[in-house]
Amino acid sequence: MLTVLDAEMLVRQHLGDTPRANHSRVVAHMMRTLAPGFSASAELWDVVGLCHDLDYFHTSSNWSQHGLLTVRWLGDNIPAEAQDAIAAHDHRTGIQADTVLADMLKAADAIAIIDERLGRTTLCDSDGAEPYAALRRRLGDRSYLSDILQRYSERHGVPFDRMVEIISLAPGQ
Repeated sequence: MLTVLDAEMLVRQHLGDTPRANHSRVVAHMMRTLAPGFSASAELWDVVGLCHDLDYFHTSSNWSQHGLLTVRWLGDNIPAEAQDAIAAHDHRTGIQADTVLADMLKAADAIAIIDERLGRTTLCDSDGAEPYAALRRRLGDRSYLSDILQRYSERHGVPFDRMVEIISLAPGQ
């Protein structure tokens, strides 16, 4: 299986020193931190977070292939469940995966994008009775990110404040 060190080298190779590389590291942080709560492998979830966007620049002209190319690159170096999660993390592929790993990757990806778009301070101040509604209003044309975060975190019993707590400790911003 691909190690975290191998995955980090792939991030450097495919994403370089770009904001997308930082995004992948934030998603990996989220995944690594969430994994123990599901009795899952923190190393595998970290690798999935790091690798989920490796093909980002290669598929930017055809998002229906985003994640699928990464899965082809990684092949059997990651388990089938990890391949499915990466392939399904962007809805534009049409691939469906409903495992905890796949759902948490979608949630981690969404909160990392929200963090980039609104800033960590805004995200950390989004508490109250309706944090998802407040995020939805602030996100405008990307309000669907709040829906993704809410759907998958609630499905698996991860409260909004826990997601914010985890991302507040992530690298970057």
